[in-house]
Amino acid sequence: MKIENLYQKFNVQTEQIKQAQEINQKNTPQNQQPAVERDRVEISQTAKELKKVESIVKASPDIRADKVRAIKEQIEAGTYKVDSKKIANAMLTDLLKDIA
Repeated sequence: MKIENLYQKFNVQTEQIKQAQEINQKNTPQNQQPAVERDRVEISQTAKELKKVESIVKASPDIRADKVRAIKEQIEAGTYKVDSKKIANAMLTDLLKDIA
């Protein structure tokens, strides 16, 4: 293989590429750019509902002021009664949930 033949083949291929580019430029109007595909994001209905629930939860207060006020009033009046059986039952239920 001679270097001269390789050089000639390279020139021929380069010329063919230039011709193809010129034809492509002639077929594409100046003001029109090639179409670009853009990324899209679609949010599911479930995600939208979760977002709505999240905003409702964030807007609600952490403390139920009415319940706290009622218990404070009972404590101050000396009428607040603690149901020890109810508390013990709740503690055991929570403990069993943690173990399981």
